[in-house]
Amino acid sequence: MTGAQRDRNIKLGSGKKKATPSNESTGWSRPAEGRRETAPVQRKSPPQSASPRRNEPRRNNDNRRGSANKQGNRPARPQQNSPLMEEQWARVIDHDLANNVVVAVSESKLLLCRLKPKAGIDQLLVTARVYIGEDSSKRTHIAQVLGMTNLGRLANHIRADLPLVVQIFIEENEKHFIAAFFNVAGNMSLKQHAFELLQGVGNKKAMQMVEARGSSGFESLAALNEACNIDAGELLAKRFLSELDDRNIQPRLLDLLLPVKA
Repeated sequence: MTGAQRDRNIKLGSGKKKATPSNESTGWSRPAEGRRETAPVQRKSPPQSASPRRNEPRRNNDNRRGSANKQGNRPARPQQNSPLMEEQWARVIDHDLANNVVVAVSESKLLLCRLKPKAGIDQLLVTARVYIGEDSSKRTHIAQVLGMTNLGRLANHIRADLPLVVQIFIEENEKHFIAAFFNVAGNMSLKQHAFELLQGVGNKKAMQMVEARGSSGFESLAALNEACNIDAGELLAKRFLSELDDRNIQPRLLDLLLPVKA
């Protein structure tokens, strides 16, 4: 190659050669210069949850619960008085000498109850009237009222005697039941009379009883039985017993006719 050709192939720059950045040759970035170190920012901790964590013991609930709950006990419920506390007299149905227990029915609401007789007394007869009120000086036969019972817990022979006991109670207080029911009973609806609540009394028999009653009414159960050819005391006793056995029977003559008013 001649000298002239070499001169043409050589490229000459027009000025000073530009300096290439150092990071292209080394791959390292140049450290920052002249910067001030800033303090790390403190992050605020998130608010603690109101509910306790699983691994932490629960807080005391003394502020929310009563003093009775501090020991882990539920507050005591108010004691309800037994309906027998309002009863004064009862009729004996059975006296079990072996277990020293008397089964009776109260007169005010016909509540079945169990009684503890006093020691040394003779066996009480069926239908005997005994005092069960709170006045201990009047209790000549009963030492303690044990509590209430129901028809399902009674022995068969006691259930068999119960209708007779209730019937005798009705007949001994016939003036009350004649005035409260037999002489005032009327129509419950266009198709049913109150007399039809008694077992075996249909609409025809009910109209016969109304006609026999007339405007003056019945003077006694005997006069009613003779005029209508029924046993009014027995029929009313059966109605009472059916209501004792089934609390859903409506209307309830037990609530309407008791207690007996002297």
